Parts: sequence; structure tokens; C-alpha cells
Amino acid sequence: MRDLLTILRSILGRNRELVFELARREVTERYAGTALGSVWAVVTPLLTMAIYVGLFAFVFPVRLGEGGSPWFGAALILSGIVPWITVADCATRAPNVLLGHRALVRQVVFPIEVLPAKTVAACLVPQLVGTIVGLSIAFATAGPSWMQLLLPLLWVTQVLLMFGVMLVFSTLGVWLRDLREIVAFLANIGLYVAPIILLPQIIAGLPNFARIIIAANPFSHMVWCFHDATVSHAFVHPWSWFAFPLFAASALIAGALVFTKLKPAMGEAM
Repeated sequence: MRDLLTILRSILGRNRELVFELARREVTERYAGTALGSVWAVVTPLLTMAIYVGLFAFVFPVRLGEGGSPWFGAALILSGIVPWITVADCATRAPNVLLGHRALVRQVVFPIEVLPAKTVAACLVPQLVGTIVGLSIAFATAGPSWMQLLLPLLWVTQVLLMFGVMLVFSTLGVWLRDLREIVAFLANIGLYVAPIILLPQIIAGLPNFARIIIAANPFSHMVWCFHDATVSHAFVHPWSWFAFPLFAASALIAGALVFTKLKPAMGEAM
């Protein structure tokens, strides 16, 4: 816990403005030279969400709609796919975060913990846009609910989870140069072993082993929490509200431990 508190004090305290500035630069530099520039940070996730929602809520409305309304299926898909896209994007970028800043990592005085933090912050931009769109559809279909007031708590929990994952993968990526490809492959599979496009009525018809795999996936509990708060308006998955914070806390502590223990050897490994 001491290592974790040291890292959090650094990124939330004395280096907070540095994290914000580096995150802003990452968003703008990622699309530098393109006609739309940083607008792609908004357009890309919107197009991705539109494809999934259009395909799985309207092309197959009988399978995924609920109550005969494809818009309910759209709201349910968006409530899960928005946080998942953000987490998957963050995890995929993680292995190259420190490798891409070798000069800074080798500087003894530079607080390298801000590098994973700024990438997490940059990844949140598309989620902000997707959340606005998803909530708008949820309001129009399922209506407002007091459960939606719990969304900020879920967002904070998700950020802590992402930062923990970022610390682990960015640190291990210094030594495991193939980690990015492995994580990208797992992220693609993760879409199909979590209740994102597999909505309740489909999961209910799956074999027992498939339902066990989905329930054992820790990211499934993140998605179920967002389903409950955004669209379901009830604690349909009460155990997920314990499992998701526990998973996030475990990832954060593990990330701080791995990062702190291996930090002294990073410079030589590069």
C-alpha cells in the first residue's frame, strides 16, 4: 500500500498538471497530420459503436432486442461496449507506453509514473463521448433512474482498474516486446466472452460451460454493473457490484507492486 500511495500522490498531487498536459498532447499528436486532427478521437469510437449497435441491435433485432424494441438493445449494448472499448484501448497501448519514452525513463529525476497515468487519461476522451450518446438513448428508451447516479462511482472504479492494468502491462512491456500483440489478441477475444454483444437472452441459451466462462471473466462484472446502472435501473447483478471494485483494487495494488519493484531496472532493460 505504501508503494501505491506514493504513486497516487505523485500523479494526483505534485505532477497533476504534467499528467493533464501530456494527456492533451497524446490526443492531439496521435492524429497529427490528418485532415480532421484530434476530431478523430471522437469520430473513431462513434463509428465503432455505430457498427456494433447497428449490427447487433437492428440487423438482428429478434435476437437482441427486448420488448420488441431494438433501441433498448442499442442502449444495453452501448452501456457495456463504451467502457469495454476504453479498457481494451488502454490495455493495448500499455506495453509500449514506457518503451516509447526511453529518454524520459532513463532520466533519474523524471517521475515516470506519469507516463501510464497520461495514457489512461487520454483513453477516457472517447468514453466521455460514448457515455453521452449511450445515456441519451437510455433516457429515451428506459427513462431516467436514481441508479444512474451511481455511474460516477463506476467511472472512478474503471479508471482505477485501467491504471492498475496500465502499470502492469507497461512495466512488463519493457522486457516482453511481444506483449502488445498478445494483449491485442486477448482484447479481440474479450468482446465475445463478456456480456457486451451477448445480451441476457442469448447468454441464457448458451451451454453451461460458456456461461461459466462469461461469469468467470472479471470484465463481465464491470459490464454488468454498467448495465444495471445505465439501463436496467436495478441491481440485477448484485455480486458484480462487489466483484468489480475488488478486481479494480487488486489490479491497482498489483500494478503498483510490479511497477515499483521493476522500476530500478527499466533503464538498463531499454
